[in-house]
Amino acid sequence: MDFKDQVKSSVDIVQVVGEYVRLQKGGAQSWKGLCPFHSEKTPSFNVNDSLQIFKCFGCGKGGDVFTFLMEHQGLTFREALEFLAERNGIPIPKRNDGPQADEAARLRGALLQMHAEAQEFFEQELRGESGGAARAYLKRRGLDSEAARTFGIGYAPQGSRLARRFESAGYRESDMAESSLVRKADDRPGFYDFFRDRLIFPIRDAQGRVIAFGARALTDEQQPKYLNSSQTKIYDKRAVLYNLSGAKAGMKKSNRVVLAEGYMDVIGIVRAGVEEAVATCGTALTPEQVRTMRRLADTLIVNFDSDSAGRESAEKSVEKALVEGFHVRVLELPGDLDPDEYVREHGADAYRSQLEQAPPYYSWLAERARSKFDLRTGEGRVAAFEFLKPSIHLLPDKIARAALASELAERLGVDSGLVLEEFRRSATERSRPAPPAAPIHSLSPGERLLLELFLDEEEARDEMLERTAELAAEEGWATQGLFGALAAAAASGPFEFTAFEGRLEERYRDMVARIVFDRDRRKVSIDEGRQAFLALERQSLEKRYRAVRRRIAEAEQRGDQAQALEALRERLDLERRLRDLEK
Repeated sequence: MDFKDQVKSSVDIVQVVGEYVRLQKGGAQSWKGLCPFHSEKTPSFNVNDSLQIFKCFGCGKGGDVFTFLMEHQGLTFREALEFLAERNGIPIPKRNDGPQADEAARLRGALLQMHAEAQEFFEQELRGESGGAARAYLKRRGLDSEAARTFGIGYAPQGSRLARRFESAGYRESDMAESSLVRKADDRPGFYDFFRDRLIFPIRDAQGRVIAFGARALTDEQQPKYLNSSQTKIYDKRAVLYNLSGAKAGMKKSNRVVLAEGYMDVIGIVRAGVEEAVATCGTALTPEQVRTMRRLADTLIVNFDSDSAGRESAEKSVEKALVEGFHVRVLELPGDLDPDEYVREHGADAYRSQLEQAPPYYSWLAERARSKFDLRTGEGRVAAFEFLKPSIHLLPDKIARAALASELAERLGVDSGLVLEEFRRSATERSRPAPPAAPIHSLSPGERLLLELFLDEEEARDEMLERTAELAAEEGWATQGLFGALAAAAASGPFEFTAFEGRLEERYRDMVARIVFDRDRRKVSIDEGRQAFLALERQSLEKRYRAVRRRIAEAEQRGDQAQALEALRERLDLERRLRDLEK
């Protein structure tokens, strides 16, 4: 077994994909979830735990566990292979990179290593002599050394000691410049540290690797107050969420995610016993971040600051979430406190209680409308409803939009009949209906049964696959290319679905994928396979028997005794073979 096969046999694709997508059982051997490769509201992404493959019937992407990581994480094959090997404790063979090494993979590896070293450096500095002011700040915010260690908080000292550390380690200047951790000096040779005299928060990817940093000023004189890593080859700030790696398990378990504004807010929420808290990394919420959360949970609770800026941010964030089909609730904490302050002043139990009582977004928005407009006048009530209407239109379902519009109109004192008429006239479907499932062509029940059996059972492949492929070729079945590809994949070594799929003509691929992920598909026994093969063989012999009888009659009519005798011999052979099938 080579290194790739060893790694592949040691991992479960359901577990790997499940770290990025909230999967639910879709059939005996399959799981379903929202596709991580395109935006959708109805799951069309499937994973098969028997064949260890995935397939999306919305965008068409599919493959094995390596393909998934390569597509989703932007890794090379080698990086995906080594990532899975490291996770499963499999020793990685040494390789001779040489001049043909993948430069992009080499750069990503260097950047990850530099960030890991920077994280170690910042944590050491927080505990050292230079980190006194940073430790005092954390203490004022209710965080002790253990909490700082738990969340990886560090301190970037004055000077350029991190740059010197990188130079001593022998990193290439081009890699150091790309890292965004140090900058090239304009007035002298060498580099200087980008983060200086700041509290440091590590930003991790979905696997928990440090890929960037967020930094906070320790005094009012320092500007800007917040400073974040620039975009790099390993860090896309539009797609990354702070604490996602720590929140994933809680998100899948609770089926919800709490979105906060800042790093300290997330830390406060997590310390209150709510694991499923995340924040953006110094940017407004993006569609990519919304889709990342939506794949792991159905409900989003927005817990931004309660001031006017926080409310506006909440509204903008919710708009993106509604488009992706989130059930949204909004939590405004009393006393205009942010989450971190509220937890410190009132305790974890009080915060969790507030979280459970967070109202649905439209109830919260209706209360905002009541405070903004004078509902005692007709103009005020109409203005309030006009304020709400754009958000109602974001709901993807027409019936849900109409029901909500009627409910909110009644709450605001607006004629619900007029509102429904308005929505009937102006509301349009926000998403196209899903295309009907492609029909499965060209497979008889017996052929389909054998295909399913051969995909699942090595014993069946050894016993019947070659004979089935030969029969398909002899009879000119429409599916002879399918069984031929299956036989070739099985003969090339340990059977892998991806090797079979790679040999298939394009016209077969979608059909096979739909069979594999059919939720009603059941386990086929080898005895059923034998019976199906015998039935197909009998059908073939009977077809040939009818043809040879016609040939005999035609030869006798022509008086061609030689042709009639040859056909008679063939008929007798077919009769013998048919009798043998009955034994």
